[in-house]
Amino acid sequence: MTALILTSEDDVTADMVIHRLVQQGTPVLRLDPADIPGRVALAARITAGGEVAGHIDTGRHRLALADIRSVWLRRPGTPGAEATEQREWVSLETERAFYGALRATGAPWMNDPDAVNRSRYKLWQLRVAAEAGLLIPDTLVTTEPEGAAQFAVGGSAIVKSVSGRHPESPPVTLPTVRVPAHADFSGVAASATCLQREVAKVADLRLTVVGDRMFPCLITADGTLDWRFLPPEECGWSLGEIPPALAKAVRRYMAAADLVYAALDFAVDSDGRHWFLEANAGGQFGFVEITTGAPIAQAVADWLTCPAPSPVGATPCPR
Repeated sequence: MTALILTSEDDVTADMVIHRLVQQGTPVLRLDPADIPGRVALAARITAGGEVAGHIDTGRHRLALADIRSVWLRRPGTPGAEATEQREWVSLETERAFYGALRATGAPWMNDPDAVNRSRYKLWQLRVAAEAGLLIPDTLVTTEPEGAAQFAVGGSAIVKSVSGRHPESPPVTLPTVRVPAHADFSGVAASATCLQREVAKVADLRLTVVGDRMFPCLITADGTLDWRFLPPEECGWSLGEIPPALAKAVRRYMAAADLVYAALDFAVDSDGRHWFLEANAGGQFGFVEITTGAPIAQAVADWLTCPAPSPVGATPCPR
């Protein structure tokens, strides 16, 4: 049976996982849903008895739907993106057909599309994290300038994008910045703005979770608010352990969010407390592996090969 990877052509992180899948003998097919219809063909049938039949054909490989072992929803394009006429309608029809066929197979996902979509909402994330027992900073999302100004007066505050993206084409990541004294909040009325109480952090923790495995990476960046915008060589990187209580709370979060994979970001204060900032269901992990040697790509490959919790070192699923 075959692991199906849905991602764009330029996703080098997926390449790391595919290399390991091939090494261990797990059949794998990579495709971008943006190539359907056109470069990739789809046929799906539900028989009167409820059986799923059909295939995905890339021109070089044909994968029977019944032979899909697992699905990695990595960084896929939009189905129907290449349509030259009635693109919006073609995209909707193709999306419902393609993802409907994959859902009908019953194959396990990393991650389920519904869980991925839900996890994009920052306020939802924060509520679920708090219910799971994680510390969260006081956060305000508003379109009211007066309320934003009052929040900023209450203590050191930062401002970040609600979606995490910048309005460019293609969109880029928007950095987190401190709210300056006497800031003008009139622009808040033009778009929803996210303000958050700043954590007096001494380090950041990027915690990559793959199934039942966790890869905690402590990042130090000399007081920099947003380490993502520094070259890797200007940060300190170290793999380590996390407190058992934090691990348990993270597992509760992952279960509540129905996620198999996520890259979680925490701010670590001088008392050693971990403050949850966000969880990215499609977060990058390549830079952590390259910098620290953490075997994250192998963990993803292992899960795609045997998509169920299993002890480290257990016998792989039959291929």
